[in-house]
Amino acid sequence: MVNSRNFWALPAVRRGSLESNPSAGESMPDRSTLRVVVVEDNYDANASLSRLLERAGFNVAGRAYDGFSGLKLIQDTHPDVAILDIAMPALDGFALARRIQSEVESPPHLVALTGFGTEENKTEALDAGFEAYFRKPADWPALESTLVGYLNQ
Repeated sequence: MVNSRNFWALPAVRRGSLESNPSAGESMPDRSTLRVVVVEDNYDANASLSRLLERAGFNVAGRAYDGFSGLKLIQDTHPDVAILDIAMPALDGFALARRIQSEVESPPHLVALTGFGTEENKTEALDAGFEAYFRKPADWPALESTLVGYLNQ
C-alpha cells in the first residue's frame, strides 16, 4: 500500500518532449514571459516540477510549500499562473484557490496538479476557481499546452 501522504508524481514526460519544433513560418511564443508559481508541500516534487518548467522555458517566479506561504507568494509576486497541489496541511489547495479568488486583486490562472482524481474533486476544483485540473502524474504535453495557452491571454 502506498502512503498517500508521501506519494508524489511528476508530469509524465516523453523523451524529447521539452524541445518544441514549430512548423515552418510559425513563431514560438516567448515562454519566459509567463510567470508561474508552484505551491506543493512535497519538497522533491516542488523542486522537480519547478526545474521541469524552467527547462521548458517558463519563468518560475517562486515556490511555496504550504497554502499560507503560497497565498503570500502570489500576493507578492503577481504571477500569471499558479500550479497548486490540493492535499496540503492547514490550508489545502481548494481553500487556497478560494482565498486567491477573493483576496488577490488580479488572480492568476489556477492549475490543480493533484493525486485526487474523482469527479467530485474536479467539480470542487472548478467551483474553487481552478481552470485546469491534472491528476498526478500529469500528461506533460497537456500541462505544457495549457500553460502555453495562457501566453495569449
